[in-house]
Amino acid sequence: MSESRPVSSARPPASETRPMARENGISLVLSTPSAAPELWRGYLDGARDSYAEHGVSAALPYAEVVDGASTMLFFAAVDARGSVVGGVRAQGPYRSHHESHALLEWAGQPGVNQVADSIGQRLSDGVVEMKTAWTASGPDAATVAALLPRTALPTMVLTGVRYLMATAADHVLRRWEVSGGRVAEQIPPAPYPNAKYRTNLMWWDRERLHLDAHPDVHREMLRDVAAVTSGAGSSEG
Repeated sequence: MSESRPVSSARPPASETRPMARENGISLVLSTPSAAPELWRGYLDGARDSYAEHGVSAALPYAEVVDGASTMLFFAAVDARGSVVGGVRAQGPYRSHHESHALLEWAGQPGVNQVADSIGQRLSDGVVEMKTAWTASGPDAATVAALLPRTALPTMVLTGVRYLMATAADHVLRRWEVSGGRVAEQIPPAPYPNAKYRTNLMWWDRERLHLDAHPDVHREMLRDVAAVTSGAGSSEG
């Protein structure tokens, strides 16, 4: 899920670190870079290492995002030892389609105008982008990969938007479909960050999540929303 630096300075209604879910010894917590700087650096450093391991370092402009100014909130998966083993961040709400890095990902490619239009048409209802998703390799990978898609509805609720977007390779986005995301099939994929990848655009519509998300995942997301909005409790697994 590739990078950009928006001009929006909006922030979610709460700034403290909050537990969202716990599964198989992995805790998923919500925070902001300013509220939890050490957790933020653990998450972003882990992303940098993960992207390098997969040969896609170009998709993460670490120096541009490390100060946290472009990140509204982030979710970090933490194991029993306190190590960050995955996460994802959110930026927006966008005021212009130019704030999304997707325009650069599709630059010179068929579909670039469709990408711009699809973002622009949704701005009035609120658009936030999920970025820098990663999962560490190892025994906890499956648990983390199952937890991260559940951040969709909590992010929408906390930021007050109707739409969530993400760009990523199609094999990554398939894992996120369970939370209600749908690939924009009418837009041709882009060869980004290099020709080995087919990057697609995915949208979540908050008004359709109860229809598009897997029923079990939708129920879990409702519990997750309750956890992060109340600031207490988490779903146990």
